[in-house]
Amino acid sequence: MNLSLNIDPLRTIIATFTLLALAWFTSPVSAQDMHFTQYNAAPTSINPGYAGATGQARAVTLYRAQWASLPQAYTGFHFAYDRPTFDHNGGIGVLISHEEAGAGALRSSRVALQYAYEFQLGPRTFVRPALQAGVVSRAVNLNGLTFMDQLLRNDAATSLEQGLGTGKQYLDLGTGVLLVSREFWFGASADHINTPNSSLSHDYAEKLAVRFSAHGGGRVPLSVGPKSRNDRDIVLAFNYTNQGLFDQLDIGTYYDLNVMTIGLWYRGIPVLQQAADGSLDIDAVSVIFGFGNKLWRMGYSYDLTLSKLGIATSGGSHEISLKYMWDVNKKDGPPSYHPCVQY
Repeated sequence: MNLSLNIDPLRTIIATFTLLALAWFTSPVSAQDMHFTQYNAAPTSINPGYAGATGQARAVTLYRAQWASLPQAYTGFHFAYDRPTFDHNGGIGVLISHEEAGAGALRSSRVALQYAYEFQLGPRTFVRPALQAGVVSRAVNLNGLTFMDQLLRNDAATSLEQGLGTGKQYLDLGTGVLLVSREFWFGASADHINTPNSSLSHDYAEKLAVRFSAHGGGRVPLSVGPKSRNDRDIVLAFNYTNQGLFDQLDIGTYYDLNVMTIGLWYRGIPVLQQAADGSLDIDAVSVIFGFGNKLWRMGYSYDLTLSKLGIATSGGSHEISLKYMWDVNKKDGPPSYHPCVQY
């Protein structure tokens, strides 16, 4: 049985941008999501519009250890799977993430489903509006925390604090759109557009701020001729993120070969704003190294902390990515060319 959908491209694009605009103007101030340096390894983690964009099935794992020298370091894990739909008019994806803070005292897990629909604007240009819906579970291990009343009672084993629950579940919605051609790509997304209450307390609400992202880049070939395409390329990319009062700009470049990629990223907005203490807003410089072939890719990145936290205190941040790609149907021919990098 063939299932076909009669979807008006213009109305779908307008609806997607309307959701993005509404989320921007109604976003409250709240907590921040963990930021991954190698978001290009699992691009559906920042924009559901990437789901199925390569024309292949893709499974990615991404692990981050943030500020590794701190005793209560942050860790995060992503698993992402996406593939094109059977009619190749879009893509579907699954995103599973887990984050821990304070040596596991505070934990957050999310499972989300993604769908992107693809419209062709020109011979080599496509636009992909998308939606995402997921469920989040937050939990806190009270045994791993010490409250003030315990200290006042001579290090009592348990706290008398009231109103703090041990778990919270809520619906989390997102949307995005991706414009992609053979030479460049640009995307915009909004996560947590329903501003769910993420508070673990029964006494007060804490609305999760919408996370906005604008990202894109371009590929400049250094080799010429159809057989040498992508043998040696320079790739320029950026990612701007805003969530509540927090914003961040990442600017990066890659030297991309078929079997190896080297990247350098800068994080911070030193020209437009200052940090809370009046210093320049300079966060980190990241180095990325990746290698692999047409079936699999492995990447490693290290963030060198430049803020006042300092490399001696934080120990920097480490990330490891592992990706496997395969054809969903050998009769479909070669996968669609995509200019984005793999790390």
